[in-house]
Amino acid sequence: MKKVIVSLGSIFLIASSAFHGLCSERSADQQFVNEAARGGMLEVELGQVAQKNGASAEVKSFGQQMVTDHTRLNEELGNAAKKDGFEVPSGLTAKQREEIQALSKISGKEFDSKYAQLMVKDHTDDLAAFRKAESTMQKPELKKAIVDAIPVIEHHLEMAKKLQG
Repeated sequence: MKKVIVSLGSIFLIASSAFHGLCSERSADQQFVNEAARGGMLEVELGQVAQKNGASAEVKSFGQQMVTDHTRLNEELGNAAKKDGFEVPSGLTAKQREEIQALSKISGKEFDSKYAQLMVKDHTDDLAAFRKAESTMQKPELKKAIVDAIPVIEHHLEMAKKLQG
């Protein structure tokens, strides 16, 4: 009887460990989905602000490209995430809204400089997050969307660096 209890206890610990591992993986994947979705929404909003507040034609054009590309990426990533059973957030965080509000209050060359700097940082961070997710993501639809998004993010980073320089 004691052996049966010990064996059942061992099975329970192994199953519990496996379940915890799956939950942790799932939670990391959900966190990526949340951050990617909100990051994409932020890029769209900031791109709209850039079109309005930017001084240079390059910044305004970059802002338009952010709106176009991130609207498409948001849709593709969102659809893939939903197919793979993830919830996709529908709004920005309070911190992101504050960031938009702060940038909305400036214009001209000051805006161009701050926007370019922010875009380099955001796309550098995004690229690192997407590359990490590419190597860890097990869900097929979402993994494909991540792989497809990486070249777009790389291109945005190159463009943002040119804006900054």
